[in-house]
Amino acid sequence: MNVRIIATANASQRTKNRIAERGPWFAVERRHDNETFGFAPDISTKEGWLLREVGGDWLGWLWRDEFEILESVKPV
Repeated sequence: MNVRIIATANASQRTKNRIAERGPWFAVERRHDNETFGFAPDISTKEGWLLREVGGDWLGWLWRDEFEILESVKPV
């Protein structure tokens, strides 16, 4: 699934920068919710999405509560 996103008002600067530099379209590679990363148990309750820049090289995690989905489409 591809999503067009914008940063929320409370998003971190990192999330805002990634969307501005690499977005607004991303392919959803994986979702992480309420599991432990193993190295940072204090963030285990946050949901993160692994996103890939559509038409580019960037791949990385963004916190789900730091972006809004404006549109989603299935890739052709």
